[in-house]
Amino acid sequence: MCEIMLKNIKICFLIFIITILSFISGYIVGVSQPMYSENPIIQYFKNPKPFSVENVNIPITYYGTIKGKYIGYQITPHNVNEEARKCFYKYFKLKDKDPEEAEKYLRRGLFLTEYLISQSEKETVNLNGKNIIFIIWRYNFDFPEYNLSKGWAGSLCQAGCMKTLYLAYKCTGDKRYLILAKEALNAFIVPVEKGGLLKIRVKDNKTYYWYPEYASKNPPYVLNGFITSVIWIGEFANETNDKEAYLLYKEGLKSIKSFLSEYDAGDWSYYDALKHRCNEHYEHLQRLQMLYLYNITKDKIFLKHYNKWKE
Repeated sequence: MCEIMLKNIKICFLIFIITILSFISGYIVGVSQPMYSENPIIQYFKNPKPFSVENVNIPITYYGTIKGKYIGYQITPHNVNEEARKCFYKYFKLKDKDPEEAEKYLRRGLFLTEYLISQSEKETVNLNGKNIIFIIWRYNFDFPEYNLSKGWAGSLCQAGCMKTLYLAYKCTGDKRYLILAKEALNAFIVPVEKGGLLKIRVKDNKTYYWYPEYASKNPPYVLNGFITSVIWIGEFANETNDKEAYLLYKEGLKSIKSFLSEYDAGDWSYYDALKHRCNEHYEHLQRLQMLYLYNITKDKIFLKHYNKWKE
């Protein structure tokens, strides 16, 4: 009887030891779950363990001191989405020539995209009796240049993140990215006063849509960021046939044409509606934007300003 009891105790102890070892092994190795259940591409991501540290590079922007306030180093969604897009473009360029190298760029682009998703805020607002779900990226530091407090958002960053999500969808076929890109677009139909990125400007008793690069109650109405946002919204409309995107694009073009004269400084251009003259970098950029808009619209008002503004 004692021998049977002793044997049972040994068996229970052995089971206990195996269970403990399995738990420890599972904790060390981590549990891998495919992110793209219906996607044939290689599964790059694992469900991370809490408090894990990833050995990766994320773009960091140094702002230094602005108007007496030290901003220092910041991880900004704008520069992260820019880096992600560069990776996706490299992937498209190399996927047939050098699949192995292309895969590295795809992996990095998707990692940065996932980081952006983790930093977005999902919000719901009621507009005309309809609930609008949108995601938005906000900056976690003050920006004294335009008296913006922590939590501000902007159209250039938003449109860049939207474009990044769409490129991730094109690379992978994962519709989750496409859904999120649409939710990013929705921020442009939500007024700034309700947490979105739509501002109504008035000129000659007419109203116009404006998507401010630096969103606030009284934004500076920076020109180049608005133009880029409108262009990227138009690209999204063409790629997806999204009616809302088409409307936002057309309204944006209408605003650019209507307010363009207010950014005309003769043979130079203004950076914002506060009449800050562009430095050489932004003068060159805005001139190229005029040429690009002329090429896609054939509207001579853009060609006129391209020829008028100097390098």
